[in-house]
Amino acid sequence: MHVERHDSFASFRETAERLYRADPVRHTIPVTVLAAARSYEAGPAPVLLTLHEERTVLGAYLRTPPFPAHVGALPEADAAELVAALCEHDPDPGALLGPTEQVDRLVAEWCRATGATRELRIRQRLYELHTPEFPTEVVGEERAFFHSDLPWLANWRAEYARDAGDVGVGTDASERELRSFLDSGRVPVLWSAGGHPVAMAFHSTPKYGMSRIGHVYTPARFRRNGYGAAVTLAAARRAVAAGAERVVLFADLANPTSNSVYRRIGFRPVHDTDEIVLHRL
Repeated sequence: MHVERHDSFASFRETAERLYRADPVRHTIPVTVLAAARSYEAGPAPVLLTLHEERTVLGAYLRTPPFPAHVGALPEADAAELVAALCEHDPDPGALLGPTEQVDRLVAEWCRATGATRELRIRQRLYELHTPEFPTEVVGEERAFFHSDLPWLANWRAEYARDAGDVGVGTDASERELRSFLDSGRVPVLWSAGGHPVAMAFHSTPKYGMSRIGHVYTPARFRRNGYGAAVTLAAARRAVAAGAERVVLFADLANPTSNSVYRRIGFRPVHDTDEIVLHRL
């Protein structure tokens, strides 16, 4: 097995596309990253690796700093061989992200080989929408997004980040991030009640028939009214109208409320995903 390092998203996409296209749900994050590659071009250089056996592409590894490396498309090969090959090109990835069993096996070998220690940052469950069950008791309606909404939406994005423990994200940074979201094809969807927005969600532009919902947020003063469920299904409906055949989302397993809501409105578990930080000694 040998590793090929790519110096552009275009080259990496051409080589790895078959792997990602075969299961866009499992590979939802790298699929959406590649679809929005332009938005990463101004940032730190990505690490884009494909693994080969003669002329056969066995797997792919993608990292766009400061985010963790995606390892879900790596082959079921000997862990020691995989880690040795990857460390030649990315010896200090910071963190690995992937399906729980796969990333755990890889991290165990990475720590053994390098002396690094591990820390679970977050465990999430990937869900896919099956039969939507819209909450009929929720008041309000879906509302279109306008660019004039950006300032207050940036406040919500900053609140969302603080709720997730990222206290360093301010309104200005959130507005820049939202503009980047829009430039990369993520579509905001709002839920309105009483004449004003009460919840938000985003869906990615469909790729290989898959769209992912994210950044579902209801400000604290509007919670316990079903608005989060309503805006999630509104975003799913928009994604399907845009061409998605499969709609997915992640939920933090430390938050039983959101997991319960998503199951109630028609989402079913696919697999669990871990992000594990690697601390170099």
